[in-house]
Amino acid sequence: MNKTSHYLLFFLDDFHRGAGNHVLHFVGFFILGYGVGAWNLFAVILSPFIMESGHLYNYARGLHREHAIKIVPLQLLAWAIFVLVGYAVTRFL
Repeated sequence: MNKTSHYLLFFLDDFHRGAGNHVLHFVGFFILGYGVGAWNLFAVILSPFIMESGHLYNYARGLHREHAIKIVPLQLLAWAIFVLVGYAVTRFL
């Protein structure tokens, strides 16, 4: 397995574990959905900060410190993809 796929699998699985992380991601996605559906730019911009606070919570607890900085570009890419998909769904449906 190459390094990129290793980090992608880690990002999609281990990095998103923990009840606190799940709750904060759920709230962030809810706010993202509201922001896209209501055309509220503030909510769309706020949502990734709420989601990332779940990773900060895990980082503060000592989880995944060695990988956290390497995963940030994937997090930003995932956020951009979710926003674009949400925009496309609400714009064209």
